[in-house]
Amino acid sequence: MEENYMKEINENGNVGKNNIRLPYEERIKEIKEIDSKISMNEKIYTIGIAFILAIIYDQFFTDKQMGISIPIFYLMFMGLFLWSIRRNVRSINNIRFIMMIATLVIAINFSIHSNIILNYFNGVMLLILTIVTCVLSRYNERKWEYKELMKKVFSRVIIAIPENILKPFAIIKDRIRLKTKKENNSINKNILRGVIISIPLLILILFLLTSSDMVFKYYLVNISSGLKFINIEENLSHMLIIIIMFFVIFSFIWSFKYDCKKGATTDKIWQWEPISLLTIIFMINVVYLLFSIVQFTYLYGGSNHLPSGFTYSEYARKGFFELFIVTIINFTIVLCSMKFIKKDNKTIIAVANIFLTLLVVFTINMLFSAHYKMSLYEQTYGFTYLRIFVHIFMFMLFLLFAITLVGIWYRRMPINKVLLITILIMYIVLNYINVDKIIAQKNIDRYYKTQKIDMLYLESLSYDATVDIMKLKNDSNIEISNAVNRYIEVTKKELSEETSWYEFNYSKYKARRIMQ
Repeated sequence: MEENYMKEINENGNVGKNNIRLPYEERIKEIKEIDSKISMNEKIYTIGIAFILAIIYDQFFTDKQMGISIPIFYLMFMGLFLWSIRRNVRSINNIRFIMMIATLVIAINFSIHSNIILNYFNGVMLLILTIVTCVLSRYNERKWEYKELMKKVFSRVIIAIPENILKPFAIIKDRIRLKTKKENNSINKNILRGVIISIPLLILILFLLTSSDMVFKYYLVNISSGLKFINIEENLSHMLIIIIMFFVIFSFIWSFKYDCKKGATTDKIWQWEPISLLTIIFMINVVYLLFSIVQFTYLYGGSNHLPSGFTYSEYARKGFFELFIVTIINFTIVLCSMKFIKKDNKTIIAVANIFLTLLVVFTINMLFSAHYKMSLYEQTYGFTYLRIFVHIFMFMLFLLFAITLVGIWYRRMPINKVLLITILIMYIVLNYINVDKIIAQKNIDRYYKTQKIDMLYLESLSYDATVDIMKLKNDSNIEISNAVNRYIEVTKKELSEETSWYEFNYSKYKARRIMQ
């Protein structure tokens, strides 16, 4: 039994067994053995660089605006990560390189556009893509298996960070032991160890106490008021952020020192009976055929009059969201059928491919119908974030179904990879097409035709739309021109606030320059 748990430590001091499957005692022993093979200098350098990155994080992002600081910090972080795993990665290519470049491109968008909604999603995407990129860069597996990839991604956050959170203390303890080995002065060593451990604990306690008791906070601030260069009230929160980020950065990067190779899989592969599946798809296709006949004879046939009792709002809104749900259902049916259908009979498989092809064609018709209905809605009520995003999302679904249609007849194509890469590309395109500018332009064009415009919504757009909104400042409609001039004054005041170089954003710079 013990031989089954023997480690296969490679030349870099990493382990080839799956850590999660080892007993806890064996795993701890394994980690200690790997740590012992890493030089003390590398350990200290990693701690030092992680601490510097934590300070930069606080300087860049605490009470600061997002800008060029995002891609700069990403490059610094990836530089530390790649240096840390330099002995384990021979080359970064294919999907790893694509993911790294895609993440950087999304990070750069923070310094170009200022769309708050996209920046929120971009922050989440950056976190996810960075973890996925690190996992793909560290574990050089030829087959891209999603279950194993997801296990490794989630293990970085759920297991690896908490598991290595105290590692800096152990490294510093070993460093002190080496320094004091000759002196054998246990008292000084224990005092120094206590001071090191107490510093972050005291900062956390002081932060909580000052937040909970205003009197204590008052006296603490008065004590520090005599010191010119120390402001305890302001610096406590910064120190707390630095310490938290240091432990997160160090623990995440250090966790990749330990190998985590794929273990044996015992998952049972489901297989669906072709006849039952074909019956289901055939019945669905009959319904979609009837739906398509109605669409071609009424919606696409030139009749632009809505049925009695319907408004544009009801027709467009209900039509889109219901078709959207049906489209997602169809997409799930097609992908699951391609994966789980039994492939014993070639004739049945050919018939299944025909049925799936019809299902994809009918679904593409539904996408076009949803697009048409949303266009009717926009002509009547104008353009917003949601409506533009809807069009882009439907176009992405069209691309995904087109790729799936190819995958139905050419099964060797790695359809999952192509679909994910397509989604990633479309997300990057969404970031760079300047949605705010499109919304402003289309609403202004609609205003010239219908004399209807929602100025409050235009004013809520980001600085990317400022240039287009300013075109209405001399409009013949007094209410519109006054609203635009008020918007200009408010925007000038916002842009006049001093910012650091790392908060640079091109859309703000362009708006400020035009207003001057």
